[in-house]
Order: sequence, then C-alpha cells, then structure tokens
Amino acid sequence: MILIILLILFLGWLDFTLGRKSHHRNLRFYDFKKTKGDYNFYSNGSTLFDDMFEDIRCARESVEVLFFIVKTDDLSMHFLDLLQSKAKDGVEVKLVLDRFGSFRITPRKIREMREAGIQFAFCEKPSFPYFFYKMNRRNHRKITVVDNEIAYVGGYNVGKEYIGKDAIMGDWRDYHLRLKGEVVQELRHVFYDDWYLATGEEPPSSFPATSTAGQYEVEVCATDGGQLEDIFLSLIDQAEEELLIGTPYFIPSQRLFEGVLNAIQRGVDVKVILPLKADHAFVKEAGLPYLTRVVKEGGEVHFFDAGFYHAKVIMVDGRLCDIGTANFDRRSLFLNKEVNTLIYDEPFIRDLRETFLEDFESGRPLTEEWIRNRPFITKVNSGIGYLLRPFY
Repeated sequence: MILIILLILFLGWLDFTLGRKSHHRNLRFYDFKKTKGDYNFYSNGSTLFDDMFEDIRCARESVEVLFFIVKTDDLSMHFLDLLQSKAKDGVEVKLVLDRFGSFRITPRKIREMREAGIQFAFCEKPSFPYFFYKMNRRNHRKITVVDNEIAYVGGYNVGKEYIGKDAIMGDWRDYHLRLKGEVVQELRHVFYDDWYLATGEEPPSSFPATSTAGQYEVEVCATDGGQLEDIFLSLIDQAEEELLIGTPYFIPSQRLFEGVLNAIQRGVDVKVILPLKADHAFVKEAGLPYLTRVVKEGGEVHFFDAGFYHAKVIMVDGRLCDIGTANFDRRSLFLNKEVNTLIYDEPFIRDLRETFLEDFESGRPLTEEWIRNRPFITKVNSGIGYLLRPFY
C-alpha cells in the first residue's frame, strides 16, 4: 500500500514538473503599453455588482464576460439570468468560465444559456498529457466588457460570499475597477485571446474606437504564468519610501522575497496586509516563514480580522499602484492566467492608500513575541505548507 501511494505521488510530481516545463516553453507573452482611461474603484461587492448588473442591463450591442468563479447561488443565477435576458434581446453575449473554478455550473444551465443565445465556453479544461499540471493551472482573470465602452477588472468573483453573505468568511474585502476610455480595448484583446483558446474562433484584429479616450494613464498587464514576477519585482525595486502590499496569500518567489527584504534594508517602509482567516488548507501557514522574516527585518505585517481580505494591490511611494487578479503567490506568478492594471494617478492612489491603511491599522499585527511563542502545531503546519508552496 505504501509503495502504491509513493508511486502515485511520484507520478503526480513527474506530471507537474514536466507539465510546468512544457508550459514555460510555450508561454503566451503580451505586449504592455500605457493607454488612457477613467475609472471607478470598488471595495464593496454589493456596490460593484449593482453597478455592473446595471451596465449589463443597459447594453445595446455586446457583453463579454470572463470569470474564474461563478457559483450557483442566488446572486450567481441572477447574473446568468441577466445575461440570458440580454441575449434574448439580441445583444451579442459571450461568456467564458474557468472549468474548475466554475465547476458548479450544470449542463442543464449551460444548455439553457445557449438556447437563450449566449455563446458559452469553458476555458482551461484539463487534458493529457500533463493532466495533473493542467488541473492546477487556472484562468484567474475576471473581465467584463459592455458595448466596447465599459470594462470591469479586479479581484471579485460572482457568488454570495463576495457580497458578505457567507457566515464563515464574513465581510469580503476586495478591489475592483470600472474602466472607460481607450483601456477598454486592451481588456477586450485579453478577453478575445482567451475566447480564441477556448473556442478556436479567431479574435477580431481591431475594435472600434471608444466614444471617450479617458484622462489618466493606465497599463493593462496580462500574464500567462510568466512576466508577472518581473512586473512585481520592478514595482518593489522602484520603492524609495513606502511599499504597501495587500494580498490574500503571501508566498513569493525567492526573487520577490529578496526584493522585499532589500527594500526594508534600504529604508523603505514596508507594510503587508493579509487575512487572519484562511480559505484553503495550509496556505496561511505556507506564508508564515516569509512573513516572520519580513517582521524580523523591520517590516510590518497585519492580519485583517473584520472578514476575509481578498484584495490584490501593490502601492509604491504613493505614485504607482497595481490592482488586479494576481495574488502575491507562486500560483499567480508561475501557473495562472492573470490580468492586472498599473495606475499612475496620484490623487487616486492617495485615496486608495487611505483605504489600505484603515484596514491595515484595524488588523492584528504579527509580532516577534507571537512568532517566538507560536503553537507547535502551527510550526508543523508551516513546514507542510512550505513543502506545498509550488502549488500555492
């Protein structure tokens, strides 16, 4: 029996290792460019979905949607029913969902959506070879585009827990953007790249100009298990005074970890916030060795305890910020498809910084005393989590 278990573990490790090598030999690289846009910021799911659903209700020509997770609760069904209604009205509706993240969507519902006129596809369906690796590689992007004029991108998936209606997780803190202007076309290109990979349909070569260009510089950064490490490291290395990191998981690569420590050593004020609660086994423990070192070197780490913290943000010196779908972990860095936005608008970043610091100051600090006296089981779980970090 033990030999069988060891053989299964070895085959899983071999599949994952070879699959990762194959993936990284065939990465999809994206061109990043600064463009113009206007934006609204959301940190409350109810407000976000009220506005997003209203924009979809007002759609006249097209709605393009890509999500990692859509569930089957009331909010999710309302969302899918709204898309069906628009498709019946003659609006062109395309919907792409990650195969594992949205596994709850039933064949019956899919048939119902297609009969209503929705063009639907699952993406990132596991297949041979490297089945285990492809199971782990997910499309973590969340994009909604309405009439080539409005786009949404950020950390929120679709489900009741994301509007604070989960008794276990409580209030859900996340960051999302509503964008207008030229940047909308950049997000459409990302959507249609995934649509092509899911359906085989060639994407449009270009899109009509948006009715407004937008005032502010915005840069869309789509990544496919590559490039993100360099993007994050560039942000960290630019920090001279302050580096703020918000993430649900802190499991960096060695390069990023050294970058954070170097920032502390050169006098940058480094603050990290992440949730006190964990939504996956061992994921919090996997981050503790890194967070412990950050604190010992002089950085500050606080745990958000007023619900679940799922925001993904990096702010540098109050002049540059990154908001999107990517976590500060190895899964986002090397496995998942992600899409982030870089924003250079200092008044916007100043307001965002205040929101960040309110959550940070209200959280529980990770102290050297707790580190010294942490329970033995926490140390054991940290060791297990550390071994599992390539999957996080």
